[in-house]
Amino acid sequence: MASFVFEGYSDEDTRLIAYREMPDSWMGRIGRGIESSLRGTRLGLYPDATTRRRLGTIASTDVVLFFAMENLHNIASIAKYVSARRLHVFLWNPVARIKQSLAHSRRQVAQLKAIADDIHTFDQDDAMAYGLHIAPQPYRHVPALAGADAGIRPAFYFSGVDKGRLGLLLELKAAIEQLGLDHHFHVVADRGKAYAPPLRAHLQDHWIPYARNLRASQRAACLVEIIQHHQSGPTLRSMEALFLQKKIVTNRASARDDRFFDPDRVLVIDRVDAAEIGAFMRRPFKPVEPGLLAPHEIHAWIRQVAPLGGRAAG
Repeated sequence: MASFVFEGYSDEDTRLIAYREMPDSWMGRIGRGIESSLRGTRLGLYPDATTRRRLGTIASTDVVLFFAMENLHNIASIAKYVSARRLHVFLWNPVARIKQSLAHSRRQVAQLKAIADDIHTFDQDDAMAYGLHIAPQPYRHVPALAGADAGIRPAFYFSGVDKGRLGLLLELKAAIEQLGLDHHFHVVADRGKAYAPPLRAHLQDHWIPYARNLRASQRAACLVEIIQHHQSGPTLRSMEALFLQKKIVTNRASARDDRFFDPDRVLVIDRVDAAEIGAFMRRPFKPVEPGLLAPHEIHAWIRQVAPLGGRAAG
């Protein structure tokens, strides 16, 4: 997803440094573990030599943003090779999802604060609970889908892992079918979870590539956003609806507080009501004003989250 958001990104004041989070070889993985465990010493084991050379070109006056990097050990290892005095971290997941347990996730955030000057999140509740900086959810402009690729246009589209959402999704599918509308729900089974056969019939084994997911979103009339527990901020599905000019049905109560909220584009549900959904779909779509997109567009977003002073690295 980070590659997608930064595709075509170009800014004279910003350099992108990509790195391999997990080395290919077992020797590289061992080196990563050793480097991560000795945070005050540069061992030259991780990241790879090419990345270290690029990190070495960062000046002390530069501003560095660790984008969607949530592994404390990786950040600590890479920070050793960065001389910039100003470090930012953007968490692209709710805090509760950084580690398997909430307590471990909280400890990770506390330790990150000792490394970075500012930690940013798109999740309002996390910002308040952990003293983080709130940032818009980032996205980028997407070329219009060519007419020849349009194909079947389902009314509703959802893609994601079950993670406790299957029950609500099945209720929503039943309501959509009751309305005589089409849907395309690609729900991936939770790893290691046993499902009864009637439920398993609604599940898939694998993710689909984001490019395919994006095409399906472009074809649909309405996207579906079902959030998990411990999440209040807009997901990427909200950004897709915003930038692709789509309606969206969501169970995220905080969507009413989004600056881009409009009841003709966004239906917030706390229960599934077919009549309510039908009325929402019959309302004319109000196009999104360009000014509502601006804070989320990746070029503007970078300068909001990590204000630059002279040359910067990201």
